[in-house]
Amino acid sequence: MDEPQPIFNFIYKYVDEEQFKKYFRLIIIVCVYLFFRTWYTNWAKTKEIARRIEEDNRLAEARKSEREAEATEKFESLDNEAATFGWGKATRRNVKRQEHVLNEAAEQLRAAEQSTYDAAEDHDIEDLLEE
Repeated sequence: MDEPQPIFNFIYKYVDEEQFKKYFRLIIIVCVYLFFRTWYTNWAKTKEIARRIEEDNRLAEARKSEREAEATEKFESLDNEAATFGWGKATRRNVKRQEHVLNEAAEQLRAAEQSTYDAAEDHDIEDLLEE
């Protein structure tokens, strides 16, 4: 049985063997570099998005707790004011609390409406975007 010949034996008739090996190694290195660069950019993008989302959530939580602290302080001052004798102080306190609850509900509704609007807008232009 004949000895198996190298895979690229026919190329050696046209190109020097050492030169071919150098170029072949270069091509392999470039391909590996391109593959890992693509993989790394996707990984870095994912990490950055996760970091930004976590930061946004942390800031939103801080703002929410700050607003709650302000509301609690405001309600305490209204309660203290209503504890003293006076006409309509309890009613004003109740109206302020109702106003606060309505403002929170309106803000939540506005945020939900905005997020659905953004999703609908993205869906509308999705077919126009190029890959």
